[in-house]
Amino acid sequence: MKAPRTPRVKMLCKTPAALLLLSLLAPAAARAQAPQKRQTPTQTAAAVTAAATPTPAPRGALAGRVVGESGEPIPEVPVSLAPRISGVRRGGPDYTVAADESGGFRFEGLDPGLYEVYASLPGFVTETDVQTGRSLGPYRPGDNVTVRLVKGGVVTGTVTDGLGQPLVSLNVRAVRVRDLDGGQPAIPFSSGGGEDRTDDRGVYRIYGLRPGLYIVYAGGYLSTSFPFGGGSGEVATFYPSGTRDTAAEVAVRGGQESGGIDIRLRDDPARRITGTVDSPTGSLGEMGVGVNLVYASTAITAGAAFVSAINPGDRSFSFDSVADGEYDLQATVNGRDGITLASAPQRVSVRGADVTGLRLTLAPLASASGTMRFEPAAEPGRPAPESCKAVRATQLPQETLVTASAAAGQRLKPGGVFSRTSLPQSATPDDAGAFNVRGLEAGRYRLSVRLFDEALYVRSIQAPAPAATPPPRAAGAGAQRTTTTATAATTNAAPRDVFDVKAGQQFSGLVVRVAEGAASFAGSVAAAEPAAGAPPVPLPPFSQLRVHLVPQERERAEDTLHYYEAPVASDGTFAFKNLAPGRYLVLARPFVAEPGESAPRPAALDTAARANLRREAESANTIVELQPCQRTADFVLRFPPPAPATK
Repeated sequence: MKAPRTPRVKMLCKTPAALLLLSLLAPAAARAQAPQKRQTPTQTAAAVTAAATPTPAPRGALAGRVVGESGEPIPEVPVSLAPRISGVRRGGPDYTVAADESGGFRFEGLDPGLYEVYASLPGFVTETDVQTGRSLGPYRPGDNVTVRLVKGGVVTGTVTDGLGQPLVSLNVRAVRVRDLDGGQPAIPFSSGGGEDRTDDRGVYRIYGLRPGLYIVYAGGYLSTSFPFGGGSGEVATFYPSGTRDTAAEVAVRGGQESGGIDIRLRDDPARRITGTVDSPTGSLGEMGVGVNLVYASTAITAGAAFVSAINPGDRSFSFDSVADGEYDLQATVNGRDGITLASAPQRVSVRGADVTGLRLTLAPLASASGTMRFEPAAEPGRPAPESCKAVRATQLPQETLVTASAAAGQRLKPGGVFSRTSLPQSATPDDAGAFNVRGLEAGRYRLSVRLFDEALYVRSIQAPAPAATPPPRAAGAGAQRTTTTATAATTNAAPRDVFDVKAGQQFSGLVVRVAEGAASFAGSVAAAEPAAGAPPVPLPPFSQLRVHLVPQERERAEDTLHYYEAPVASDGTFAFKNLAPGRYLVLARPFVAEPGESAPRPAALDTAARANLRREAESANTIVELQPCQRTADFVLRFPPPAPATK
C-alpha cells in the first residue's frame, strides 16, 4: 500500500493560534539557530575524566526513513526536526524536509544535543511507545531513526438540540484520557485528540486519532480559535448528553471507525469566569501570560485565555460559556527555558452564577542546578574489565536528559488542585556537564537521568546535605558533643537523589555521576510449571505485569538508583538497559495503577512499597549476576515465582 503523496514543503503551515504560541518561544528559536562552534571530542575533557573521555565517531547528521505499518516506505512526507532546548519541546520545527522515494530523510549540520523528529500525513499518527503512550525519541546526531506512520482511528456522529434538530457549524472535540486497557492515563496537556465542526446535517468526523479511550464533547473550548483558545458560545455537552463528570468514554482503535457517537446538546446556562493577572515584579513575560482553566482533578482543558504584554494596562481575562462545576485555574509565563513565572493554582466552583473578581498573582519559580560527571569503567587502581575494552561511550553531556519530578508522584487525587507547574521539568547539560532544571514549584523533588548510550549507567546522584539545625544553647561539654554528632551525621549521609526547594529558590550543588560499564538484561516471562497434580496457573495479561531488578546486597537496600523495573510487552518480552553491574533479585509481579495517576510510579520510590518488593524478591530468590558491559538477552522468568521452601 502506497500512501498518498504530499507536496514537497520547506515549512509546515500553522494556524494563527500555533503562530502565536511559536512567537512566545521565539527567543529559544533564535538561540537554537544562532551559529555555534562545532564541538570536537577533545572539548568534552572538562566534563569527563581523562581516561573516560568519549571518543565518538564524527557526527552532525541525523538520518532515517518514514515507513507504514507493515514497513513499506512512504515517500514525500514532510519530516520535521526540532531541537530540545533545556528539556523544552519547541512549539514549532526548525527544519522540515520531504522524504525521498524510498522514505529516506537526512538532516545535516547538527550541533550535539537531543532532537525530536516528526512526520506529518493527514489521517495517520506516528507510532508511540506501547507501554507509556509517549512519542519515541528524542534522538542524538548519528542516530538512524525509523518513523512509523499508522492509520489513526475515527470518531463520528451527529450533534442535535433538545428537539432532535441538527446543529450546524458547532465545534466537536475528542480528548484522549487513557489507553485502551483503561489504566495508563494520557499525559496532561498532550496533543492526544482532535476536533471538527458539524456540517449542514449536524454530522462531524474526527480522524487521525491515536488508539485509546476518549471523551467527546460539543461546544465549549475551541483550541483553534484566536488568540490562545476560546469558547464557541455554547456550554460544553459531553457524549452522550452529560457533563464532564458523567461523560461516557469512547474506545478508539487504530484504522477503525467508532460511529454513532451522537451528542444531544444540553440547555445548560452559560456562566463566566473573569479576573486579572497581577505581577509584583511588573513582568508579564516577553509576549504575555497564558491562563489555563481545566476540569478539576482531570487536567483536561476547559478553556484557555491570553493576557498580552503589549498592553500592560489591561491584565484581565475572561472565560465564557462555562458550565456549573469545579475547575482549576492557573496563569503561567513561558520563556526560552520553559515556564518562568506562575500563579498558585486556584479551585473555582461555579454554582448558579458568574464568578468574577478573581486575582492570579505571578511569582518566580525555583530552579535546581548541578554538574554531571562522566567516569571510566575502571575503578581507582584497577584496569577496565576485559569485557569493556571494546565498549566505549560516545554520549556527550548535551545528549543527556535530567528531570526533576515531585517526589510524592504526580497524582490527580479527588479534591486535589491540578497545577501545570507540578509536572516533571527537564534540562540538558552543556558541554561541560552543567545543568539547570527550571520551572519548579516549592516542594520536594527527585532527580532522574535518562541516558541514550547503552555503555553508560548512573552511578550516583548526590544532593547537597541540608544545613544542620543548630542545637539548643546549653552550657558545658554536652552542647559541644551534640554539635559534633550532628555534623558527623551530615557528613556521612548516604548519596541522595531527593532535594527540597523553596519558592523562587535557585538551588545548586547537585552532582550526577555517570559511569561506563553498563550491563543490559532482557528476556521473557513464561508460566511457571505447576506442582505435581496441581492445575496450571494462567498468566495474567502481560500488560498487567512488571519485571523488577532488586539489588541483592543488603547495603543497597535503600539505594533507589539500583532498583529497576520494566513493563512486559504484549509478546511477554522485557528489556533493561543502562544497568549498574552487580547481583540482583529478579521478580515479575502484577502492576496496579493508582486511580488518577498521571504516570506509573516505580514501586521502589515508596518506602513501604520498596520493603514489600524486597520481601517478595527475596522469597522468590531468582538471582542474576551482571558483570560490567555484560549483555544478557534470553533470560526466562517464571510467573508466578515458586513458593518459598518450608523448613
